[in-house]
Amino acid sequence: MLAIQTAPMSPLARLHQWDALILNRVFQGVRSRQRLTQLMAGVSRTGDGPLYAVTAMAVWLAEIPGAEAFCLTLLLAFTIERPVYFLLKNSCKRNRPEKVVPGVIAVVVPADQFSFPSGHTSAAFCFATIAGILFVGSLNPIFMWAAAIGLSRIVLAVHFPCDILAGAMIGSAIALLSGQVLGTF
Repeated sequence: MLAIQTAPMSPLARLHQWDALILNRVFQGVRSRQRLTQLMAGVSRTGDGPLYAVTAMAVWLAEIPGAEAFCLTLLLAFTIERPVYFLLKNSCKRNRPEKVVPGVIAVVVPADQFSFPSGHTSAAFCFATIAGILFVGSLNPIFMWAAAIGLSRIVLAVHFPCDILAGAMIGSAIALLSGQVLGTF
């Protein structure tokens, strides 16, 4: 009897396989649900960027206690987070789902070419971490918004689940680092 040996799969190949499987199940599950897709597109747009600046300005102008710490921490965090996200995305060069998963078509046009990490998720978690620590506390509903942004990027088929997890960790870590450096946390 002839035994067929297959080469062991690398950890990254297994991770990609897992990512593609989950993305495909999520995408196929919502593809026919136009309302959910539209809702997720709207949620995703809230993470495009202007909301962060508008919120910081509103907090500053309203003279909310802690506004200065919030705005300075946010400024430092985004000054670090945006280049880190850009460097990682253009170093890793992971293709977006529609380029590598058969049958998956992105619902929105992504702002850039590559998938890893999710910049929308990174920015949302950076913002949510700072706002949560300085204003909201441990029961932070802003984290639900940040998680919804991450989920929306999967539903819209522009990111894999691991892109979202990486973005959440990067954004949160940079926010924590920024608060520690400035002494605002």
